[in-house]
Amino acid sequence: MFVYRAKTNCPICNTPSEIWIQSGKVVPLDIIECPNCEQLFEGKDFLSSFIELRTEYSISSKR
Repeated sequence: MFVYRAKTNCPICNTPSEIWIQSGKVVPLDIIECPNCEQLFEGKDFLSSFIELRTEYSISSKR
């Protein structure tokens, strides 16, 4: 069972938040509250990148 750290962005104001993904689900909660605009959204639907756990490097699909 692997746990991943990822960044998700608010769909309203684009503020990034860090989430944890385990077995394909956001843990501990699926619903994220944006710290900026208080919008509630599902974190897995707005993933922007995965973060390397050991080095803090971002792994993105953008080139």
